[in-house]
Amino acid sequence: MEPKRFDIDEELGCKVSNVKLSEKCRLKDEEKPVKDDESRAAQAKLDLEVEREWKQLQDAGVGKIEIADSTWAKKVCKGLTINHMNMRCADTGRLMWQSDAWGEDIYRVEQKARLPVDILKCSAVSREINFSSVEEISKFRLEQRVFLGGSCIEEWIFNFGYVIPGSTNTWQQTIESAGPENMLDPEVM
Repeated sequence: MEPKRFDIDEELGCKVSNVKLSEKCRLKDEEKPVKDDESRAAQAKLDLEVEREWKQLQDAGVGKIEIADSTWAKKVCKGLTINHMNMRCADTGRLMWQSDAWGEDIYRVEQKARLPVDILKCSAVSREINFSSVEEISKFRLEQRVFLGGSCIEEWIFNFGYVIPGSTNTWQQTIESAGPENMLDPEVM
């Protein structure tokens, strides 16, 4: 699945089904959104583009893995390594899943993970990713898409921000449950 690049500084964006849950982004140190016609038009254009992409993701069978054509993107990918990843119950800290098997094929082959069904009982899940980067990355982010039956049913965007060249980093995110009444039955999955 190819991540779409945006030059927007968002803290967290989320979509579930056709409902857009993300806050409109704001520039740092700005308390009031800009209200001029040009800004509104630019935001409307961006919203349309995001909605088009979202509709494409919901079509069964859509998705591919590829690296952008730019020399910079290829250089970053060559020097970016996931060392390990784990998921824990955020309330208890109990380890639910972990993997150290992250090879050089992450940009060519879909990476599949089999998570225990008990993870769906957690009110919140903490995901920890340990990664190394040879290159500087100014706006590093993770796009997570959840597919069911070939259709994208959720999309989450997590922003890490600046990555120092030649560094190893640990990045932790907490993902809260939508509540038992809004969860899919594990048997359906």
